[in-house]
Amino acid sequence: MRSFKSRVSWRWSLLAVLVVGCAHSGAGTTEAPAAASESSAAKLRKEQKVRQLMALTGAEDTGRQMIDMMTGHFQQMSKIPPGFMEKFREMAAQESIVDLLVPVYMKNFSEEDLDAAIAFHGSPAGKRFLAAQPVLLQEAKAVGEQWGVRLAEKTLQALAEEAREQQSEAVSHEGQQL
Repeated sequence: MRSFKSRVSWRWSLLAVLVVGCAHSGAGTTEAPAAASESSAAKLRKEQKVRQLMALTGAEDTGRQMIDMMTGHFQQMSKIPPGFMEKFREMAAQESIVDLLVPVYMKNFSEEDLDAAIAFHGSPAGKRFLAAQPVLLQEAKAVGEQWGVRLAEKTLQALAEEAREQQSEAVSHEGQQL
């Protein structure tokens, strides 16, 4: 298994090749420099809005919570090598989930969507909405678990009933053949 640094170095190298390749592939185009800088300015503006929205919604804290959940699951596994948990947390601290999610947000949200989401999450109602999320998620998890248990019980009962009906039909067919 390759180390984190070699994978990061590989990723940075690939990114550098792509950036240089894109720069050179556009060298022969007739696109005006002003249009290119306007496009990059628009992308930068949009990225800043994505980061603002992510800060308002606590994306970095959510990332830390994800790390905590993952480490909790890892600790339950019996075949974790010594030092894994410490190294995992160290490596996770070097990489921001926000940086990884920015392109996802940029791809899926228009600038208008971002403006509206920023306005909402910056408002008193938006702040109350965000403050309520941990409680909502905890309660939704409990409701979901109860629902899952109830569905599993109903499913088992339905399967048992079907098995009894099939067994009863088989017995009645056997009696007719005699």
